Amino acid sequence: MEFSKIQSLLSVILFLSTIFVQHFVAVHSIEVNYGTLGNNLPPPAQVAQFFKDKTTIDRIKIFDVNPDILRAFAGTRIFVTITVLNGEISNLVNIKYARRWAGNNIKPFYPQTKINYIHVGNEVLHWGPQNLIDNLVSAMRTLHRALIQYGIQGVNVTTTHSLGILESSQSPSLAKFRPGWDKGDLAPILQFLQETKSPFMVNPYPYFGYSPEQANFVLFKPNSGLHDKYTKQTYTNMFDLLIDAVHISMKKLGYGDVEIAVGETGWASAGETFEPKYVNNLTLSVDIMWQESKTTHDHIYS
Repeated sequence: MEFSKIQSLLSVILFLSTIFVQHFVAVHSIEVNYGTLGNNLPPPAQVAQFFKDKTTIDRIKIFDVNPDILRAFAGTRIFVTITVLNGEISNLVNIKYARRWAGNNIKPFYPQTKINYIHVGNEVLHWGPQNLIDNLVSAMRTLHRALIQYGIQGVNVTTTHSLGILESSQSPSLAKFRPGWDKGDLAPILQFLQETKSPFMVNPYPYFGYSPEQANFVLFKPNSGLHDKYTKQTYTNMFDLLIDAVHISMKKLGYGDVEIAVGETGWASAGETFEPKYVNNLTLSVDIMWQESKTTHDHIYS
């Protein structure tokens, strides 16, 4: 397949950056969401070869457990995150079903394909329904147990959250999880993640807070910043502010030692020039945070 067609594929994939924050350390890499809803998409084998040979991308996320994609990325240097569809969550509470699911979807491909995360559902708390929310932690625990029974110990089980889990606050120091979700749902999730050393996965989208007067703050451009008088931290972009708000909310529940992973971010694409600006400036900001994280964020991430 010619290079231009692969470029077209990449142009509709949401670029994201994965950041782990714990004890002053930020580890980042470039990952893409590999979507398969579209026409005339290149075969997975060609996509995998392109990523391997022509890019520095070392992680992809797929929104299901597509066996053709998992097979195509076998033997590459690229980590793969897979997603359990929301509709499967209630079934996974049953250990027999979880074992069958793991036996069909993970065991045939691992470790030849470097599956590193399984996301059990996507933004379940945000979208519901309630029976999925009620079964989420049990499904995560049961799937984790099924993997261990198969001897698969290198795959972390987690789930992703929209930032709708946060109660509205302009200052990270005042941030907290929404009542009802905090102790009822998020604390048990965080307990499981702490036990299994898996990350708390969030999807921050600063464009939801966009307004013309805040454009520079949202897009990582020079601005006067927002000062948090309690932490004495001045934020110069909304992305950092949102991540600190999540971390402080976790600390208030007693789980400040759980890593945070940014599983997905980006800018809605409707032909706007903001999209590449956001991605490029985010990547630069992450590089700077990696260099300066210990000196500029130690009071937040300790």
